[in-house]
Amino acid sequence: PKPSEQKASNREHIIIIKDTIASTTAPMHRFILKRLTLIVLLFGTATGSGGWPWMKGVDMRLDSPIDPVCKEDIRPTVLELIQEHRKSIDKIKKGLQKDPLYRAEKHDDLWILRFFLSSKKKAKAALKAATSALEFRKKYNLDAADIRQQPATLKLNHASIKKFFSCCRKGAMSFTVPDPQRGVVTYFDYAGINQHKMMEILPLDERLIALIYVTEWSFQWLDYITRTTGRYTLEVRLLDMKGFQISDANFESVLIDGKAMRIMEDAYPQMLESIYITNSPAWLQIPWRILRPVLPKRVISKIDFISPETNEEERHRLSRFVTAEDLPVRFGGKNPQWPVPPLSTKDGVCPNDGA
Repeated sequence: PKPSEQKASNREHIIIIKDTIASTTAPMHRFILKRLTLIVLLFGTATGSGGWPWMKGVDMRLDSPIDPVCKEDIRPTVLELIQEHRKSIDKIKKGLQKDPLYRAEKHDDLWILRFFLSSKKKAKAALKAATSALEFRKKYNLDAADIRQQPATLKLNHASIKKFFSCCRKGAMSFTVPDPQRGVVTYFDYAGINQHKMMEILPLDERLIALIYVTEWSFQWLDYITRTTGRYTLEVRLLDMKGFQISDANFESVLIDGKAMRIMEDAYPQMLESIYITNSPAWLQIPWRILRPVLPKRVISKIDFISPETNEEERHRLSRFVTAEDLPVRFGGKNPQWPVPPLSTKDGVCPNDGA
């Protein structure tokens, strides 16, 4: 059935079951009927469109996750996480239902789960963040379109985004989906980002527009992959500091980035798995100590310095996110291409291509 037909059918089944529950006195029968209601609700969540434009016409697997894609794949299933935190999710949902921007078909258990986990499993903080995110997404009209098929670095018809990427040489930022079942991998050639130029031409409001766009691109892909695999998927970022000199650094510009990230923090919960930094110069330790207090704590806790080109164990850690064949040579992999193509050519990665 079509998603709309499926939802209507589910509603009819739920009404029938609830009417039967009301007329049933036997405790065991009432228990079984309540479980049937849960199954119908789960089925409706697992096979519909999800209400998001990037899930239009796409079946979800939240209740039937795929097997791990490799032995290093340790992503938990969404079903397990939702079951574990069922009571807290329901509590947050009850609070959200009072908000006029809340839509059950979009702001489902998975959406709420991300806020709960990001808020250190505190329901009150998660509700506050989720409510803020509803306002944020409305303000920037983020629910309007599926932007995944447009590579993040090529959306240049907006003045602020065009100015942002004019500060970056080719390959300085590569937002990629090497495998439609594994997640977003973002590469940075840090020496290719002109921080001084950014400081000159990009004030906070314009920089925020550009950062929202690339973050939304990643969010849509992560949400799509999570819903179509049933595995809770996050982004990994690889930063190559090779060739970056202390004279290239503009700490005022980095502070503005930090402010923008804090503004977006509640709107994009639980997106980042790790940030791996390679070829970091010795002098970086001093500015790192200065900048660390002003960056979001949830970002700081995920930063790690590694040497995958020379350290096999550290290179192996990256296999959780990307195969050696897809990993660029500069990060210890076998892929000679640079910049890395944004989207994989594997079947299924661009289901709405040309839409």
